Amino acid sequence: MKNMDAMYICTTPFQIMSAISLVINRKESADLYIDAQFDGAEELAERIREQKIFDEVRVLLDVPCIKRVREAAGKAKRYKELMGIYRHIEDAAKEILIPDRSYRLLYATHNVFVANVLMLYISKKDVRTRVYYYDDGEGSYDEKDLYQESIPDRMAKRMVLGRKPFRGVRRYYMYSPDLFRSMHPENHVLVYQLPKFHQNKDVLRVISEVFQAEEAKEIREPVVIMDVLKEEALSPEDGKRLEALYGKLRKIFGDDKIVIKRHPRDKAEHADGIREYPFSGTPFEITCLSSKPSQMTLITVLSTATTMPKLLLDEEPRIVLLYHLFKKKQGTDEERDHFFEMTKQIYRNPDRIRIPKTEAELEHVIREIREEL
Repeated sequence: MKNMDAMYICTTPFQIMSAISLVINRKESADLYIDAQFDGAEELAERIREQKIFDEVRVLLDVPCIKRVREAAGKAKRYKELMGIYRHIEDAAKEILIPDRSYRLLYATHNVFVANVLMLYISKKDVRTRVYYYDDGEGSYDEKDLYQESIPDRMAKRMVLGRKPFRGVRRYYMYSPDLFRSMHPENHVLVYQLPKFHQNKDVLRVISEVFQAEEAKEIREPVVIMDVLKEEALSPEDGKRLEALYGKLRKIFGDDKIVIKRHPRDKAEHADGIREYPFSGTPFEITCLSSKPSQMTLITVLSTATTMPKLLLDEEPRIVLLYHLFKKKQGTDEERDHFFEMTKQIYRNPDRIRIPKTEAELEHVIREIREEL
């Protein structure tokens, strides 16, 4: 049996960045488990292995229990598969974990299947592994209780554990504990500072190399439109209105001063021919490593990636948020206002975040930006 400090469970590139930051800053002997829910996971894992910061990096491909859940069609069938897996929790954990390892810590980010299996397993078997939560971006700050139980969760725990206690999350590691506490003052969980990338040169170097942050990926234009996935976020009518606004902004600022970063899953063409950032599939956090985010103006209906420069790098781009001018399919303006008002409090210059509520206010903000440029 090999005794390790920690295992990290990741499902997204952002989570992998946070895991890299934690493992370097905490100087742990650790394994990285990647539940490959994004393209290029194997290639990314190989670049991580080259850095030798994790003992082993395992991409969870062709794991039987994961495939059964992912391939289940419909909620009823998925629930049936989950219950069958939870009844044999030891077998599921064995399929996921590297053989003959013990871990002092489990780092997870939210209530995903792999994390649930392992948390149930260590609770049932009395494995002496503590569970820590680590930063997963904007969603980490929205939710008061990141592991809020659903009815199926409670049923699964009772079925697996009986009357044994569930050994849940002991502490959080966040890029901005102050933002989390101001959002949720009633939550008294222990929240520790996860250092920003620029505070550790090794973290900055490794993340830059793993995610291939290069000078060629720099955004040089001062105005950046952060697009949304319109068919999921907006009605067809508002989608057309937004495209018309992009065309207007292009005329106001000129082709040499504005660029659009499309949503990574967006394949649509922009009718007005606005220039596109050629590396839109690159996570914006990596784009920021190649660029100068404090010199940018980010314009978006509601891209939460706009907060990442501050959270990860302590850079303060100007942000212009348009959500009051468009009806989004999910969430409320009150919820968004609360989040961004709290974000303003961690900015050195809160006036860098602008949230126009009318077309006239937007025109005033745009005039200010144009005059400054």
